[in-house]
Amino acid sequence: MPRASAASVRPPGLGVGITYSSAIEPLLERRPGMVQVLEIEPQTTWLKTGAVDRPYRVNEEVLEHLVGLPGHKLVHSVGTPVGGTVRPDPAQLALLRDTIRRFEAPWASDHLSFNQTPEFATGFFLPPRQTATGIETVTISIRDLQDALPVPIAVETGVNYLRPRADEFPDGEFVARVVETADCGLLLDLHNIFANGLNGRQPVSEYLEQLPLERVWEIHLAGGMELDGFWLDAHSGAIPDPLYAVCEDLIPRLPNLGAIIFEIFPSFVAEVGLELVEAQLERLHALWALRSKGYPPERARAPLRLVVDAPGTASPEVWERALGNLVTGQPADDLCGEELSRDPSIRIVEGLIHEFRASLIVGVLRLTSRLIMLALGTQAFRTILADYWSKVPPQMYGSLEAAAFAEYLESIDLQVPHLAKLLEFEQAVAATLVDDQVRIVHFDFEPIPLLRALAEGRLPDVQPEPGNFEIELTADGPTGVRGLDFEEVQQAFPFH
Repeated sequence: MPRASAASVRPPGLGVGITYSSAIEPLLERRPGMVQVLEIEPQTTWLKTGAVDRPYRVNEEVLEHLVGLPGHKLVHSVGTPVGGTVRPDPAQLALLRDTIRRFEAPWASDHLSFNQTPEFATGFFLPPRQTATGIETVTISIRDLQDALPVPIAVETGVNYLRPRADEFPDGEFVARVVETADCGLLLDLHNIFANGLNGRQPVSEYLEQLPLERVWEIHLAGGMELDGFWLDAHSGAIPDPLYAVCEDLIPRLPNLGAIIFEIFPSFVAEVGLELVEAQLERLHALWALRSKGYPPERARAPLRLVVDAPGTASPEVWERALGNLVTGQPADDLCGEELSRDPSIRIVEGLIHEFRASLIVGVLRLTSRLIMLALGTQAFRTILADYWSKVPPQMYGSLEAAAFAEYLESIDLQVPHLAKLLEFEQAVAATLVDDQVRIVHFDFEPIPLLRALAEGRLPDVQPEPGNFEIELTADGPTGVRGLDFEEVQQAFPFH
């Protein structure tokens, strides 16, 4: 049976929500009902196994916990973006279908961006080619995703730090052409287009006037920060007041708005405090009260003209390789790459990719990273990372990035006492979390003083005693030790 047109979809009014992280759970308990919607990035609950027949494993314990949390659930994929030539991974699509059903999500979304080429991952969402051929390309990807999922999908407007190009559509017109050609909904990330406008792209008001507002099902709002003359979509704190004013004018004009979501990265929650998050959600409730209660006739918009790309216009494939190469520190010596290399945003995006990759490494190899910084200094650790970036392309998952960095560390042989054994231990922990297999790590020194000291952010006061020790690992943590106190092992290395 043919699927109904997305233009006729009337999504339910779910309310105000936030992107899920464990950092916001105390707020769910303290202010029940304030968060009506949890938007969940399902890939964050998956583990990359590396197995051919089962490349991803769902953390069922985490999934069941999320299902049990109060409020509606929305699924916001971060692994099947639709802005490029790489088609969605069938293994991910199968898990997405199951996740959507488990959460009873009324719609799902992903990014109108790309984060990999056929040859390599970029480690960052990058802007699609905004040409007629680019529209054809992303339309195919959107329809692939829609055909695979049991609910309607919306695509998210992305951040774009590049300068505007004469051979591309304006941002708003490109998005309008995409959602109408692909017949899908729109997740309007207003902070993204606010950042784009501040960075010299299309003004927000002009962008919004070009959109089919009846297709907006969801809004994202966030805070940002300034860096080297650019405004970053950093998800770092409070919604800027000028952006809030835009929302007050826009939201009454959205007849099919189903949710308003506040985005903040978990690391910033600890920095700014839950009180700020709570205040932002209260502002979102005020915006939600402004939404349209009816379905007024669509406002008059000029029909989109038929266009074709000019001869010699770089294709989406050429664009993706050139841009992906440049932001990952690789050469891009074709004409498209030469033009892009002169764009000042390239160094900004390259730096953001490096910071993101570093966060993945430190998140998995926490004590290993800390030992290097304490033994050699923070600057030395950054130098090591810079050398790693120059030799190894970005990896799609934290477990893969950490494994690649571990292999790199083994190759350079830093001669830091106990580094090799600590790296082996943390790799075993990570591998056990992925495949749920029991592992035993042997030590020729007592590891507790080292583990405890690093967990406290310092080097051990004395050299560890030699001996014969071992720790048995399971996905739930250590279950057996030899020569060590079990409770001390758990205290010295918190596995979760």
